[in-house]
Amino acid sequence: MRVVIVNQNEGPAPLPAFPSGENYIDLRQNPRAIERISTARAHLPLRNFLTTINSAKSVFTSAAAAAESKPASDGQPGESFEFASRIRLVFAILSLNFDRIQFTEIASALKELLERDPAESIRAVLHVSPCDFIGQGRHGFCLEIQLIARGDSPRQAEVRWGLGLARVQQALLFRARALGQQIGARDPEEFSPPSEVIK
Repeated sequence: MRVVIVNQNEGPAPLPAFPSGENYIDLRQNPRAIERISTARAHLPLRNFLTTINSAKSVFTSAAAAAESKPASDGQPGESFEFASRIRLVFAILSLNFDRIQFTEIASALKELLERDPAESIRAVLHVSPCDFIGQGRHGFCLEIQLIARGDSPRQAEVRWGLGLARVQQALLFRARALGQQIGARDPEEFSPPSEVIK
């Protein structure tokens, strides 16, 4: 898997926000609300990813998610279809979201883990960018994972994307366990933040 890290600074465009709007669904607080997310209902790998990433054993909270199938954008011969997703994550412990180093370290660790996969038809772009935390009235950071898979047909591209997303999920949980141990979680298999949990 090809992986690129993009470290973004504040610019003229509006910052992504957390929560992401009045339709934001807190899956840590209400896991069953995943039924209200149409893309999760349509794509099982995304449903599994969001369920797992927002579970008690994860240090992350999903802020936004989208997925789509489309023709490949470069017009090159061969695999001419793409399936792509964008998933934005923040930390479940609020204070971690104001430390850019936490996000750059996560992105670097993900790149190292994901590049062990030799699949050339899948690429990931990891965006570490500023994020507007509405409830706190201050700027922090977030991690957006863009995953693109190519195939000879829309179905093949989507299947490859699903396999790639499962690998991203495994890599994130691996880092979640390590981070859980660092911040004092008693059982890294069931992360229970000690304080300042995002509600």
